Amino acid sequence: MGPTPQDIAEAYHPTYVPAADARSECLGRLVFEVSRQSELAWGLPKGRSNEEILGFSRLLRGARDGIQMGNVAVVVIAVANQKTILDMQESAAMDKRRGLRSFDENIRVKKLVAEDLAEQLEFPEIKADAKATENFKEGIRESIEQARQYAIRKQNLDKDWHPTDWGLPDSTGYIAGPTLYAFLLRGGYAFQFMSTGGEGEAPFEQRVVAFKDLLSRFEPRSLYQVPNKAGVCIPHGFIADDGKGPFNADVSFRYADSPGVIYTLSTGVVGERNYDPDDPLIEATARATVVGVMGNGYGRKLKVLGPKSTQIGARSGLMGAVSTDEGVSGYSVYAGVSGVPGSRVLPHISLNMRSFDRQTAPDDVKVDPPPFEQSLQRFEQTLHSTRTRRVDGG
Repeated sequence: MGPTPQDIAEAYHPTYVPAADARSECLGRLVFEVSRQSELAWGLPKGRSNEEILGFSRLLRGARDGIQMGNVAVVVIAVANQKTILDMQESAAMDKRRGLRSFDENIRVKKLVAEDLAEQLEFPEIKADAKATENFKEGIRESIEQARQYAIRKQNLDKDWHPTDWGLPDSTGYIAGPTLYAFLLRGGYAFQFMSTGGEGEAPFEQRVVAFKDLLSRFEPRSLYQVPNKAGVCIPHGFIADDGKGPFNADVSFRYADSPGVIYTLSTGVVGERNYDPDDPLIEATARATVVGVMGNGYGRKLKVLGPKSTQIGARSGLMGAVSTDEGVSGYSVYAGVSGVPGSRVLPHISLNMRSFDRQTAPDDVKVDPPPFEQSLQRFEQTLHSTRTRRVDGG
């Protein structure tokens, strides 16, 4: 049974009116509100490439932060310049050089094995044993063939891995065998697009055409600029489409005045390319029942909230939370709603909020988190405003 007209209406939350103290931002096909009281920042690596990982640090991030558009993974890098995209291209070239060196070493080893076996074959006791002689000869043939195969693979790597030009301004590119890379510099951010092949994927030439098409539809966008046309938002960027393109993402953000409070927004089409998000009932229940474990671990009194019903936009979801009841503020909150399988209008949505303090994350956090109630207010502002983005003509 598919979604009802009421389900679809709730997805768009048509009666929602943004508050005067809020600003709009978007991710995927969703739009949501955030506080005006402090500047928002997406969790992005700064001035460096990381093929799949997003986040403020290896600790201050969601459990699975990343952006996927079908077989294309997207990484956005902050504080970028022309050198950044050149370095990203060079990183792929370094992988090639490492691969070539590895093949050279394997070839060397296999040739040494063949030479060693050939020397042993001259021993009188080996020559006197017909069976041993044949075994040694077979070992020599195998080692020589293995060296030959490594040489062929090295030749293919050398041919199939190379820089490329996708015909876009301020960009570099690289083809690493079946993997396609594009590195674009736009407005101080570097955008890495990586298309991977594999079982079930289109042939290479078809993927090249699709990759070029996706790149042609990409455009940068400013923070809080929400497009009114069909497509998917990524941090500081937008990819226009016909409303049917695949997309799933887990991306974290935080506010400048509370850098130790991390919010992770997750969304995706259930069942699309094996996307199987966590069940909101299980997650909300778990978040509200870890009080004993957390209390024993930190030696502090804790209180739980939920699991209970909540609203994600106008859709009915579930929420669970745990927070400290004494000492430095600490909290962990989850809210989520299940998606309708195959529906881009009714995707899975979840919002996580976790706090880190100076003691638990001394390298990343210099100020302790604000009181739970203050952060919960911001959490609920985003939660209750999150909805499927309406587009012109839609």
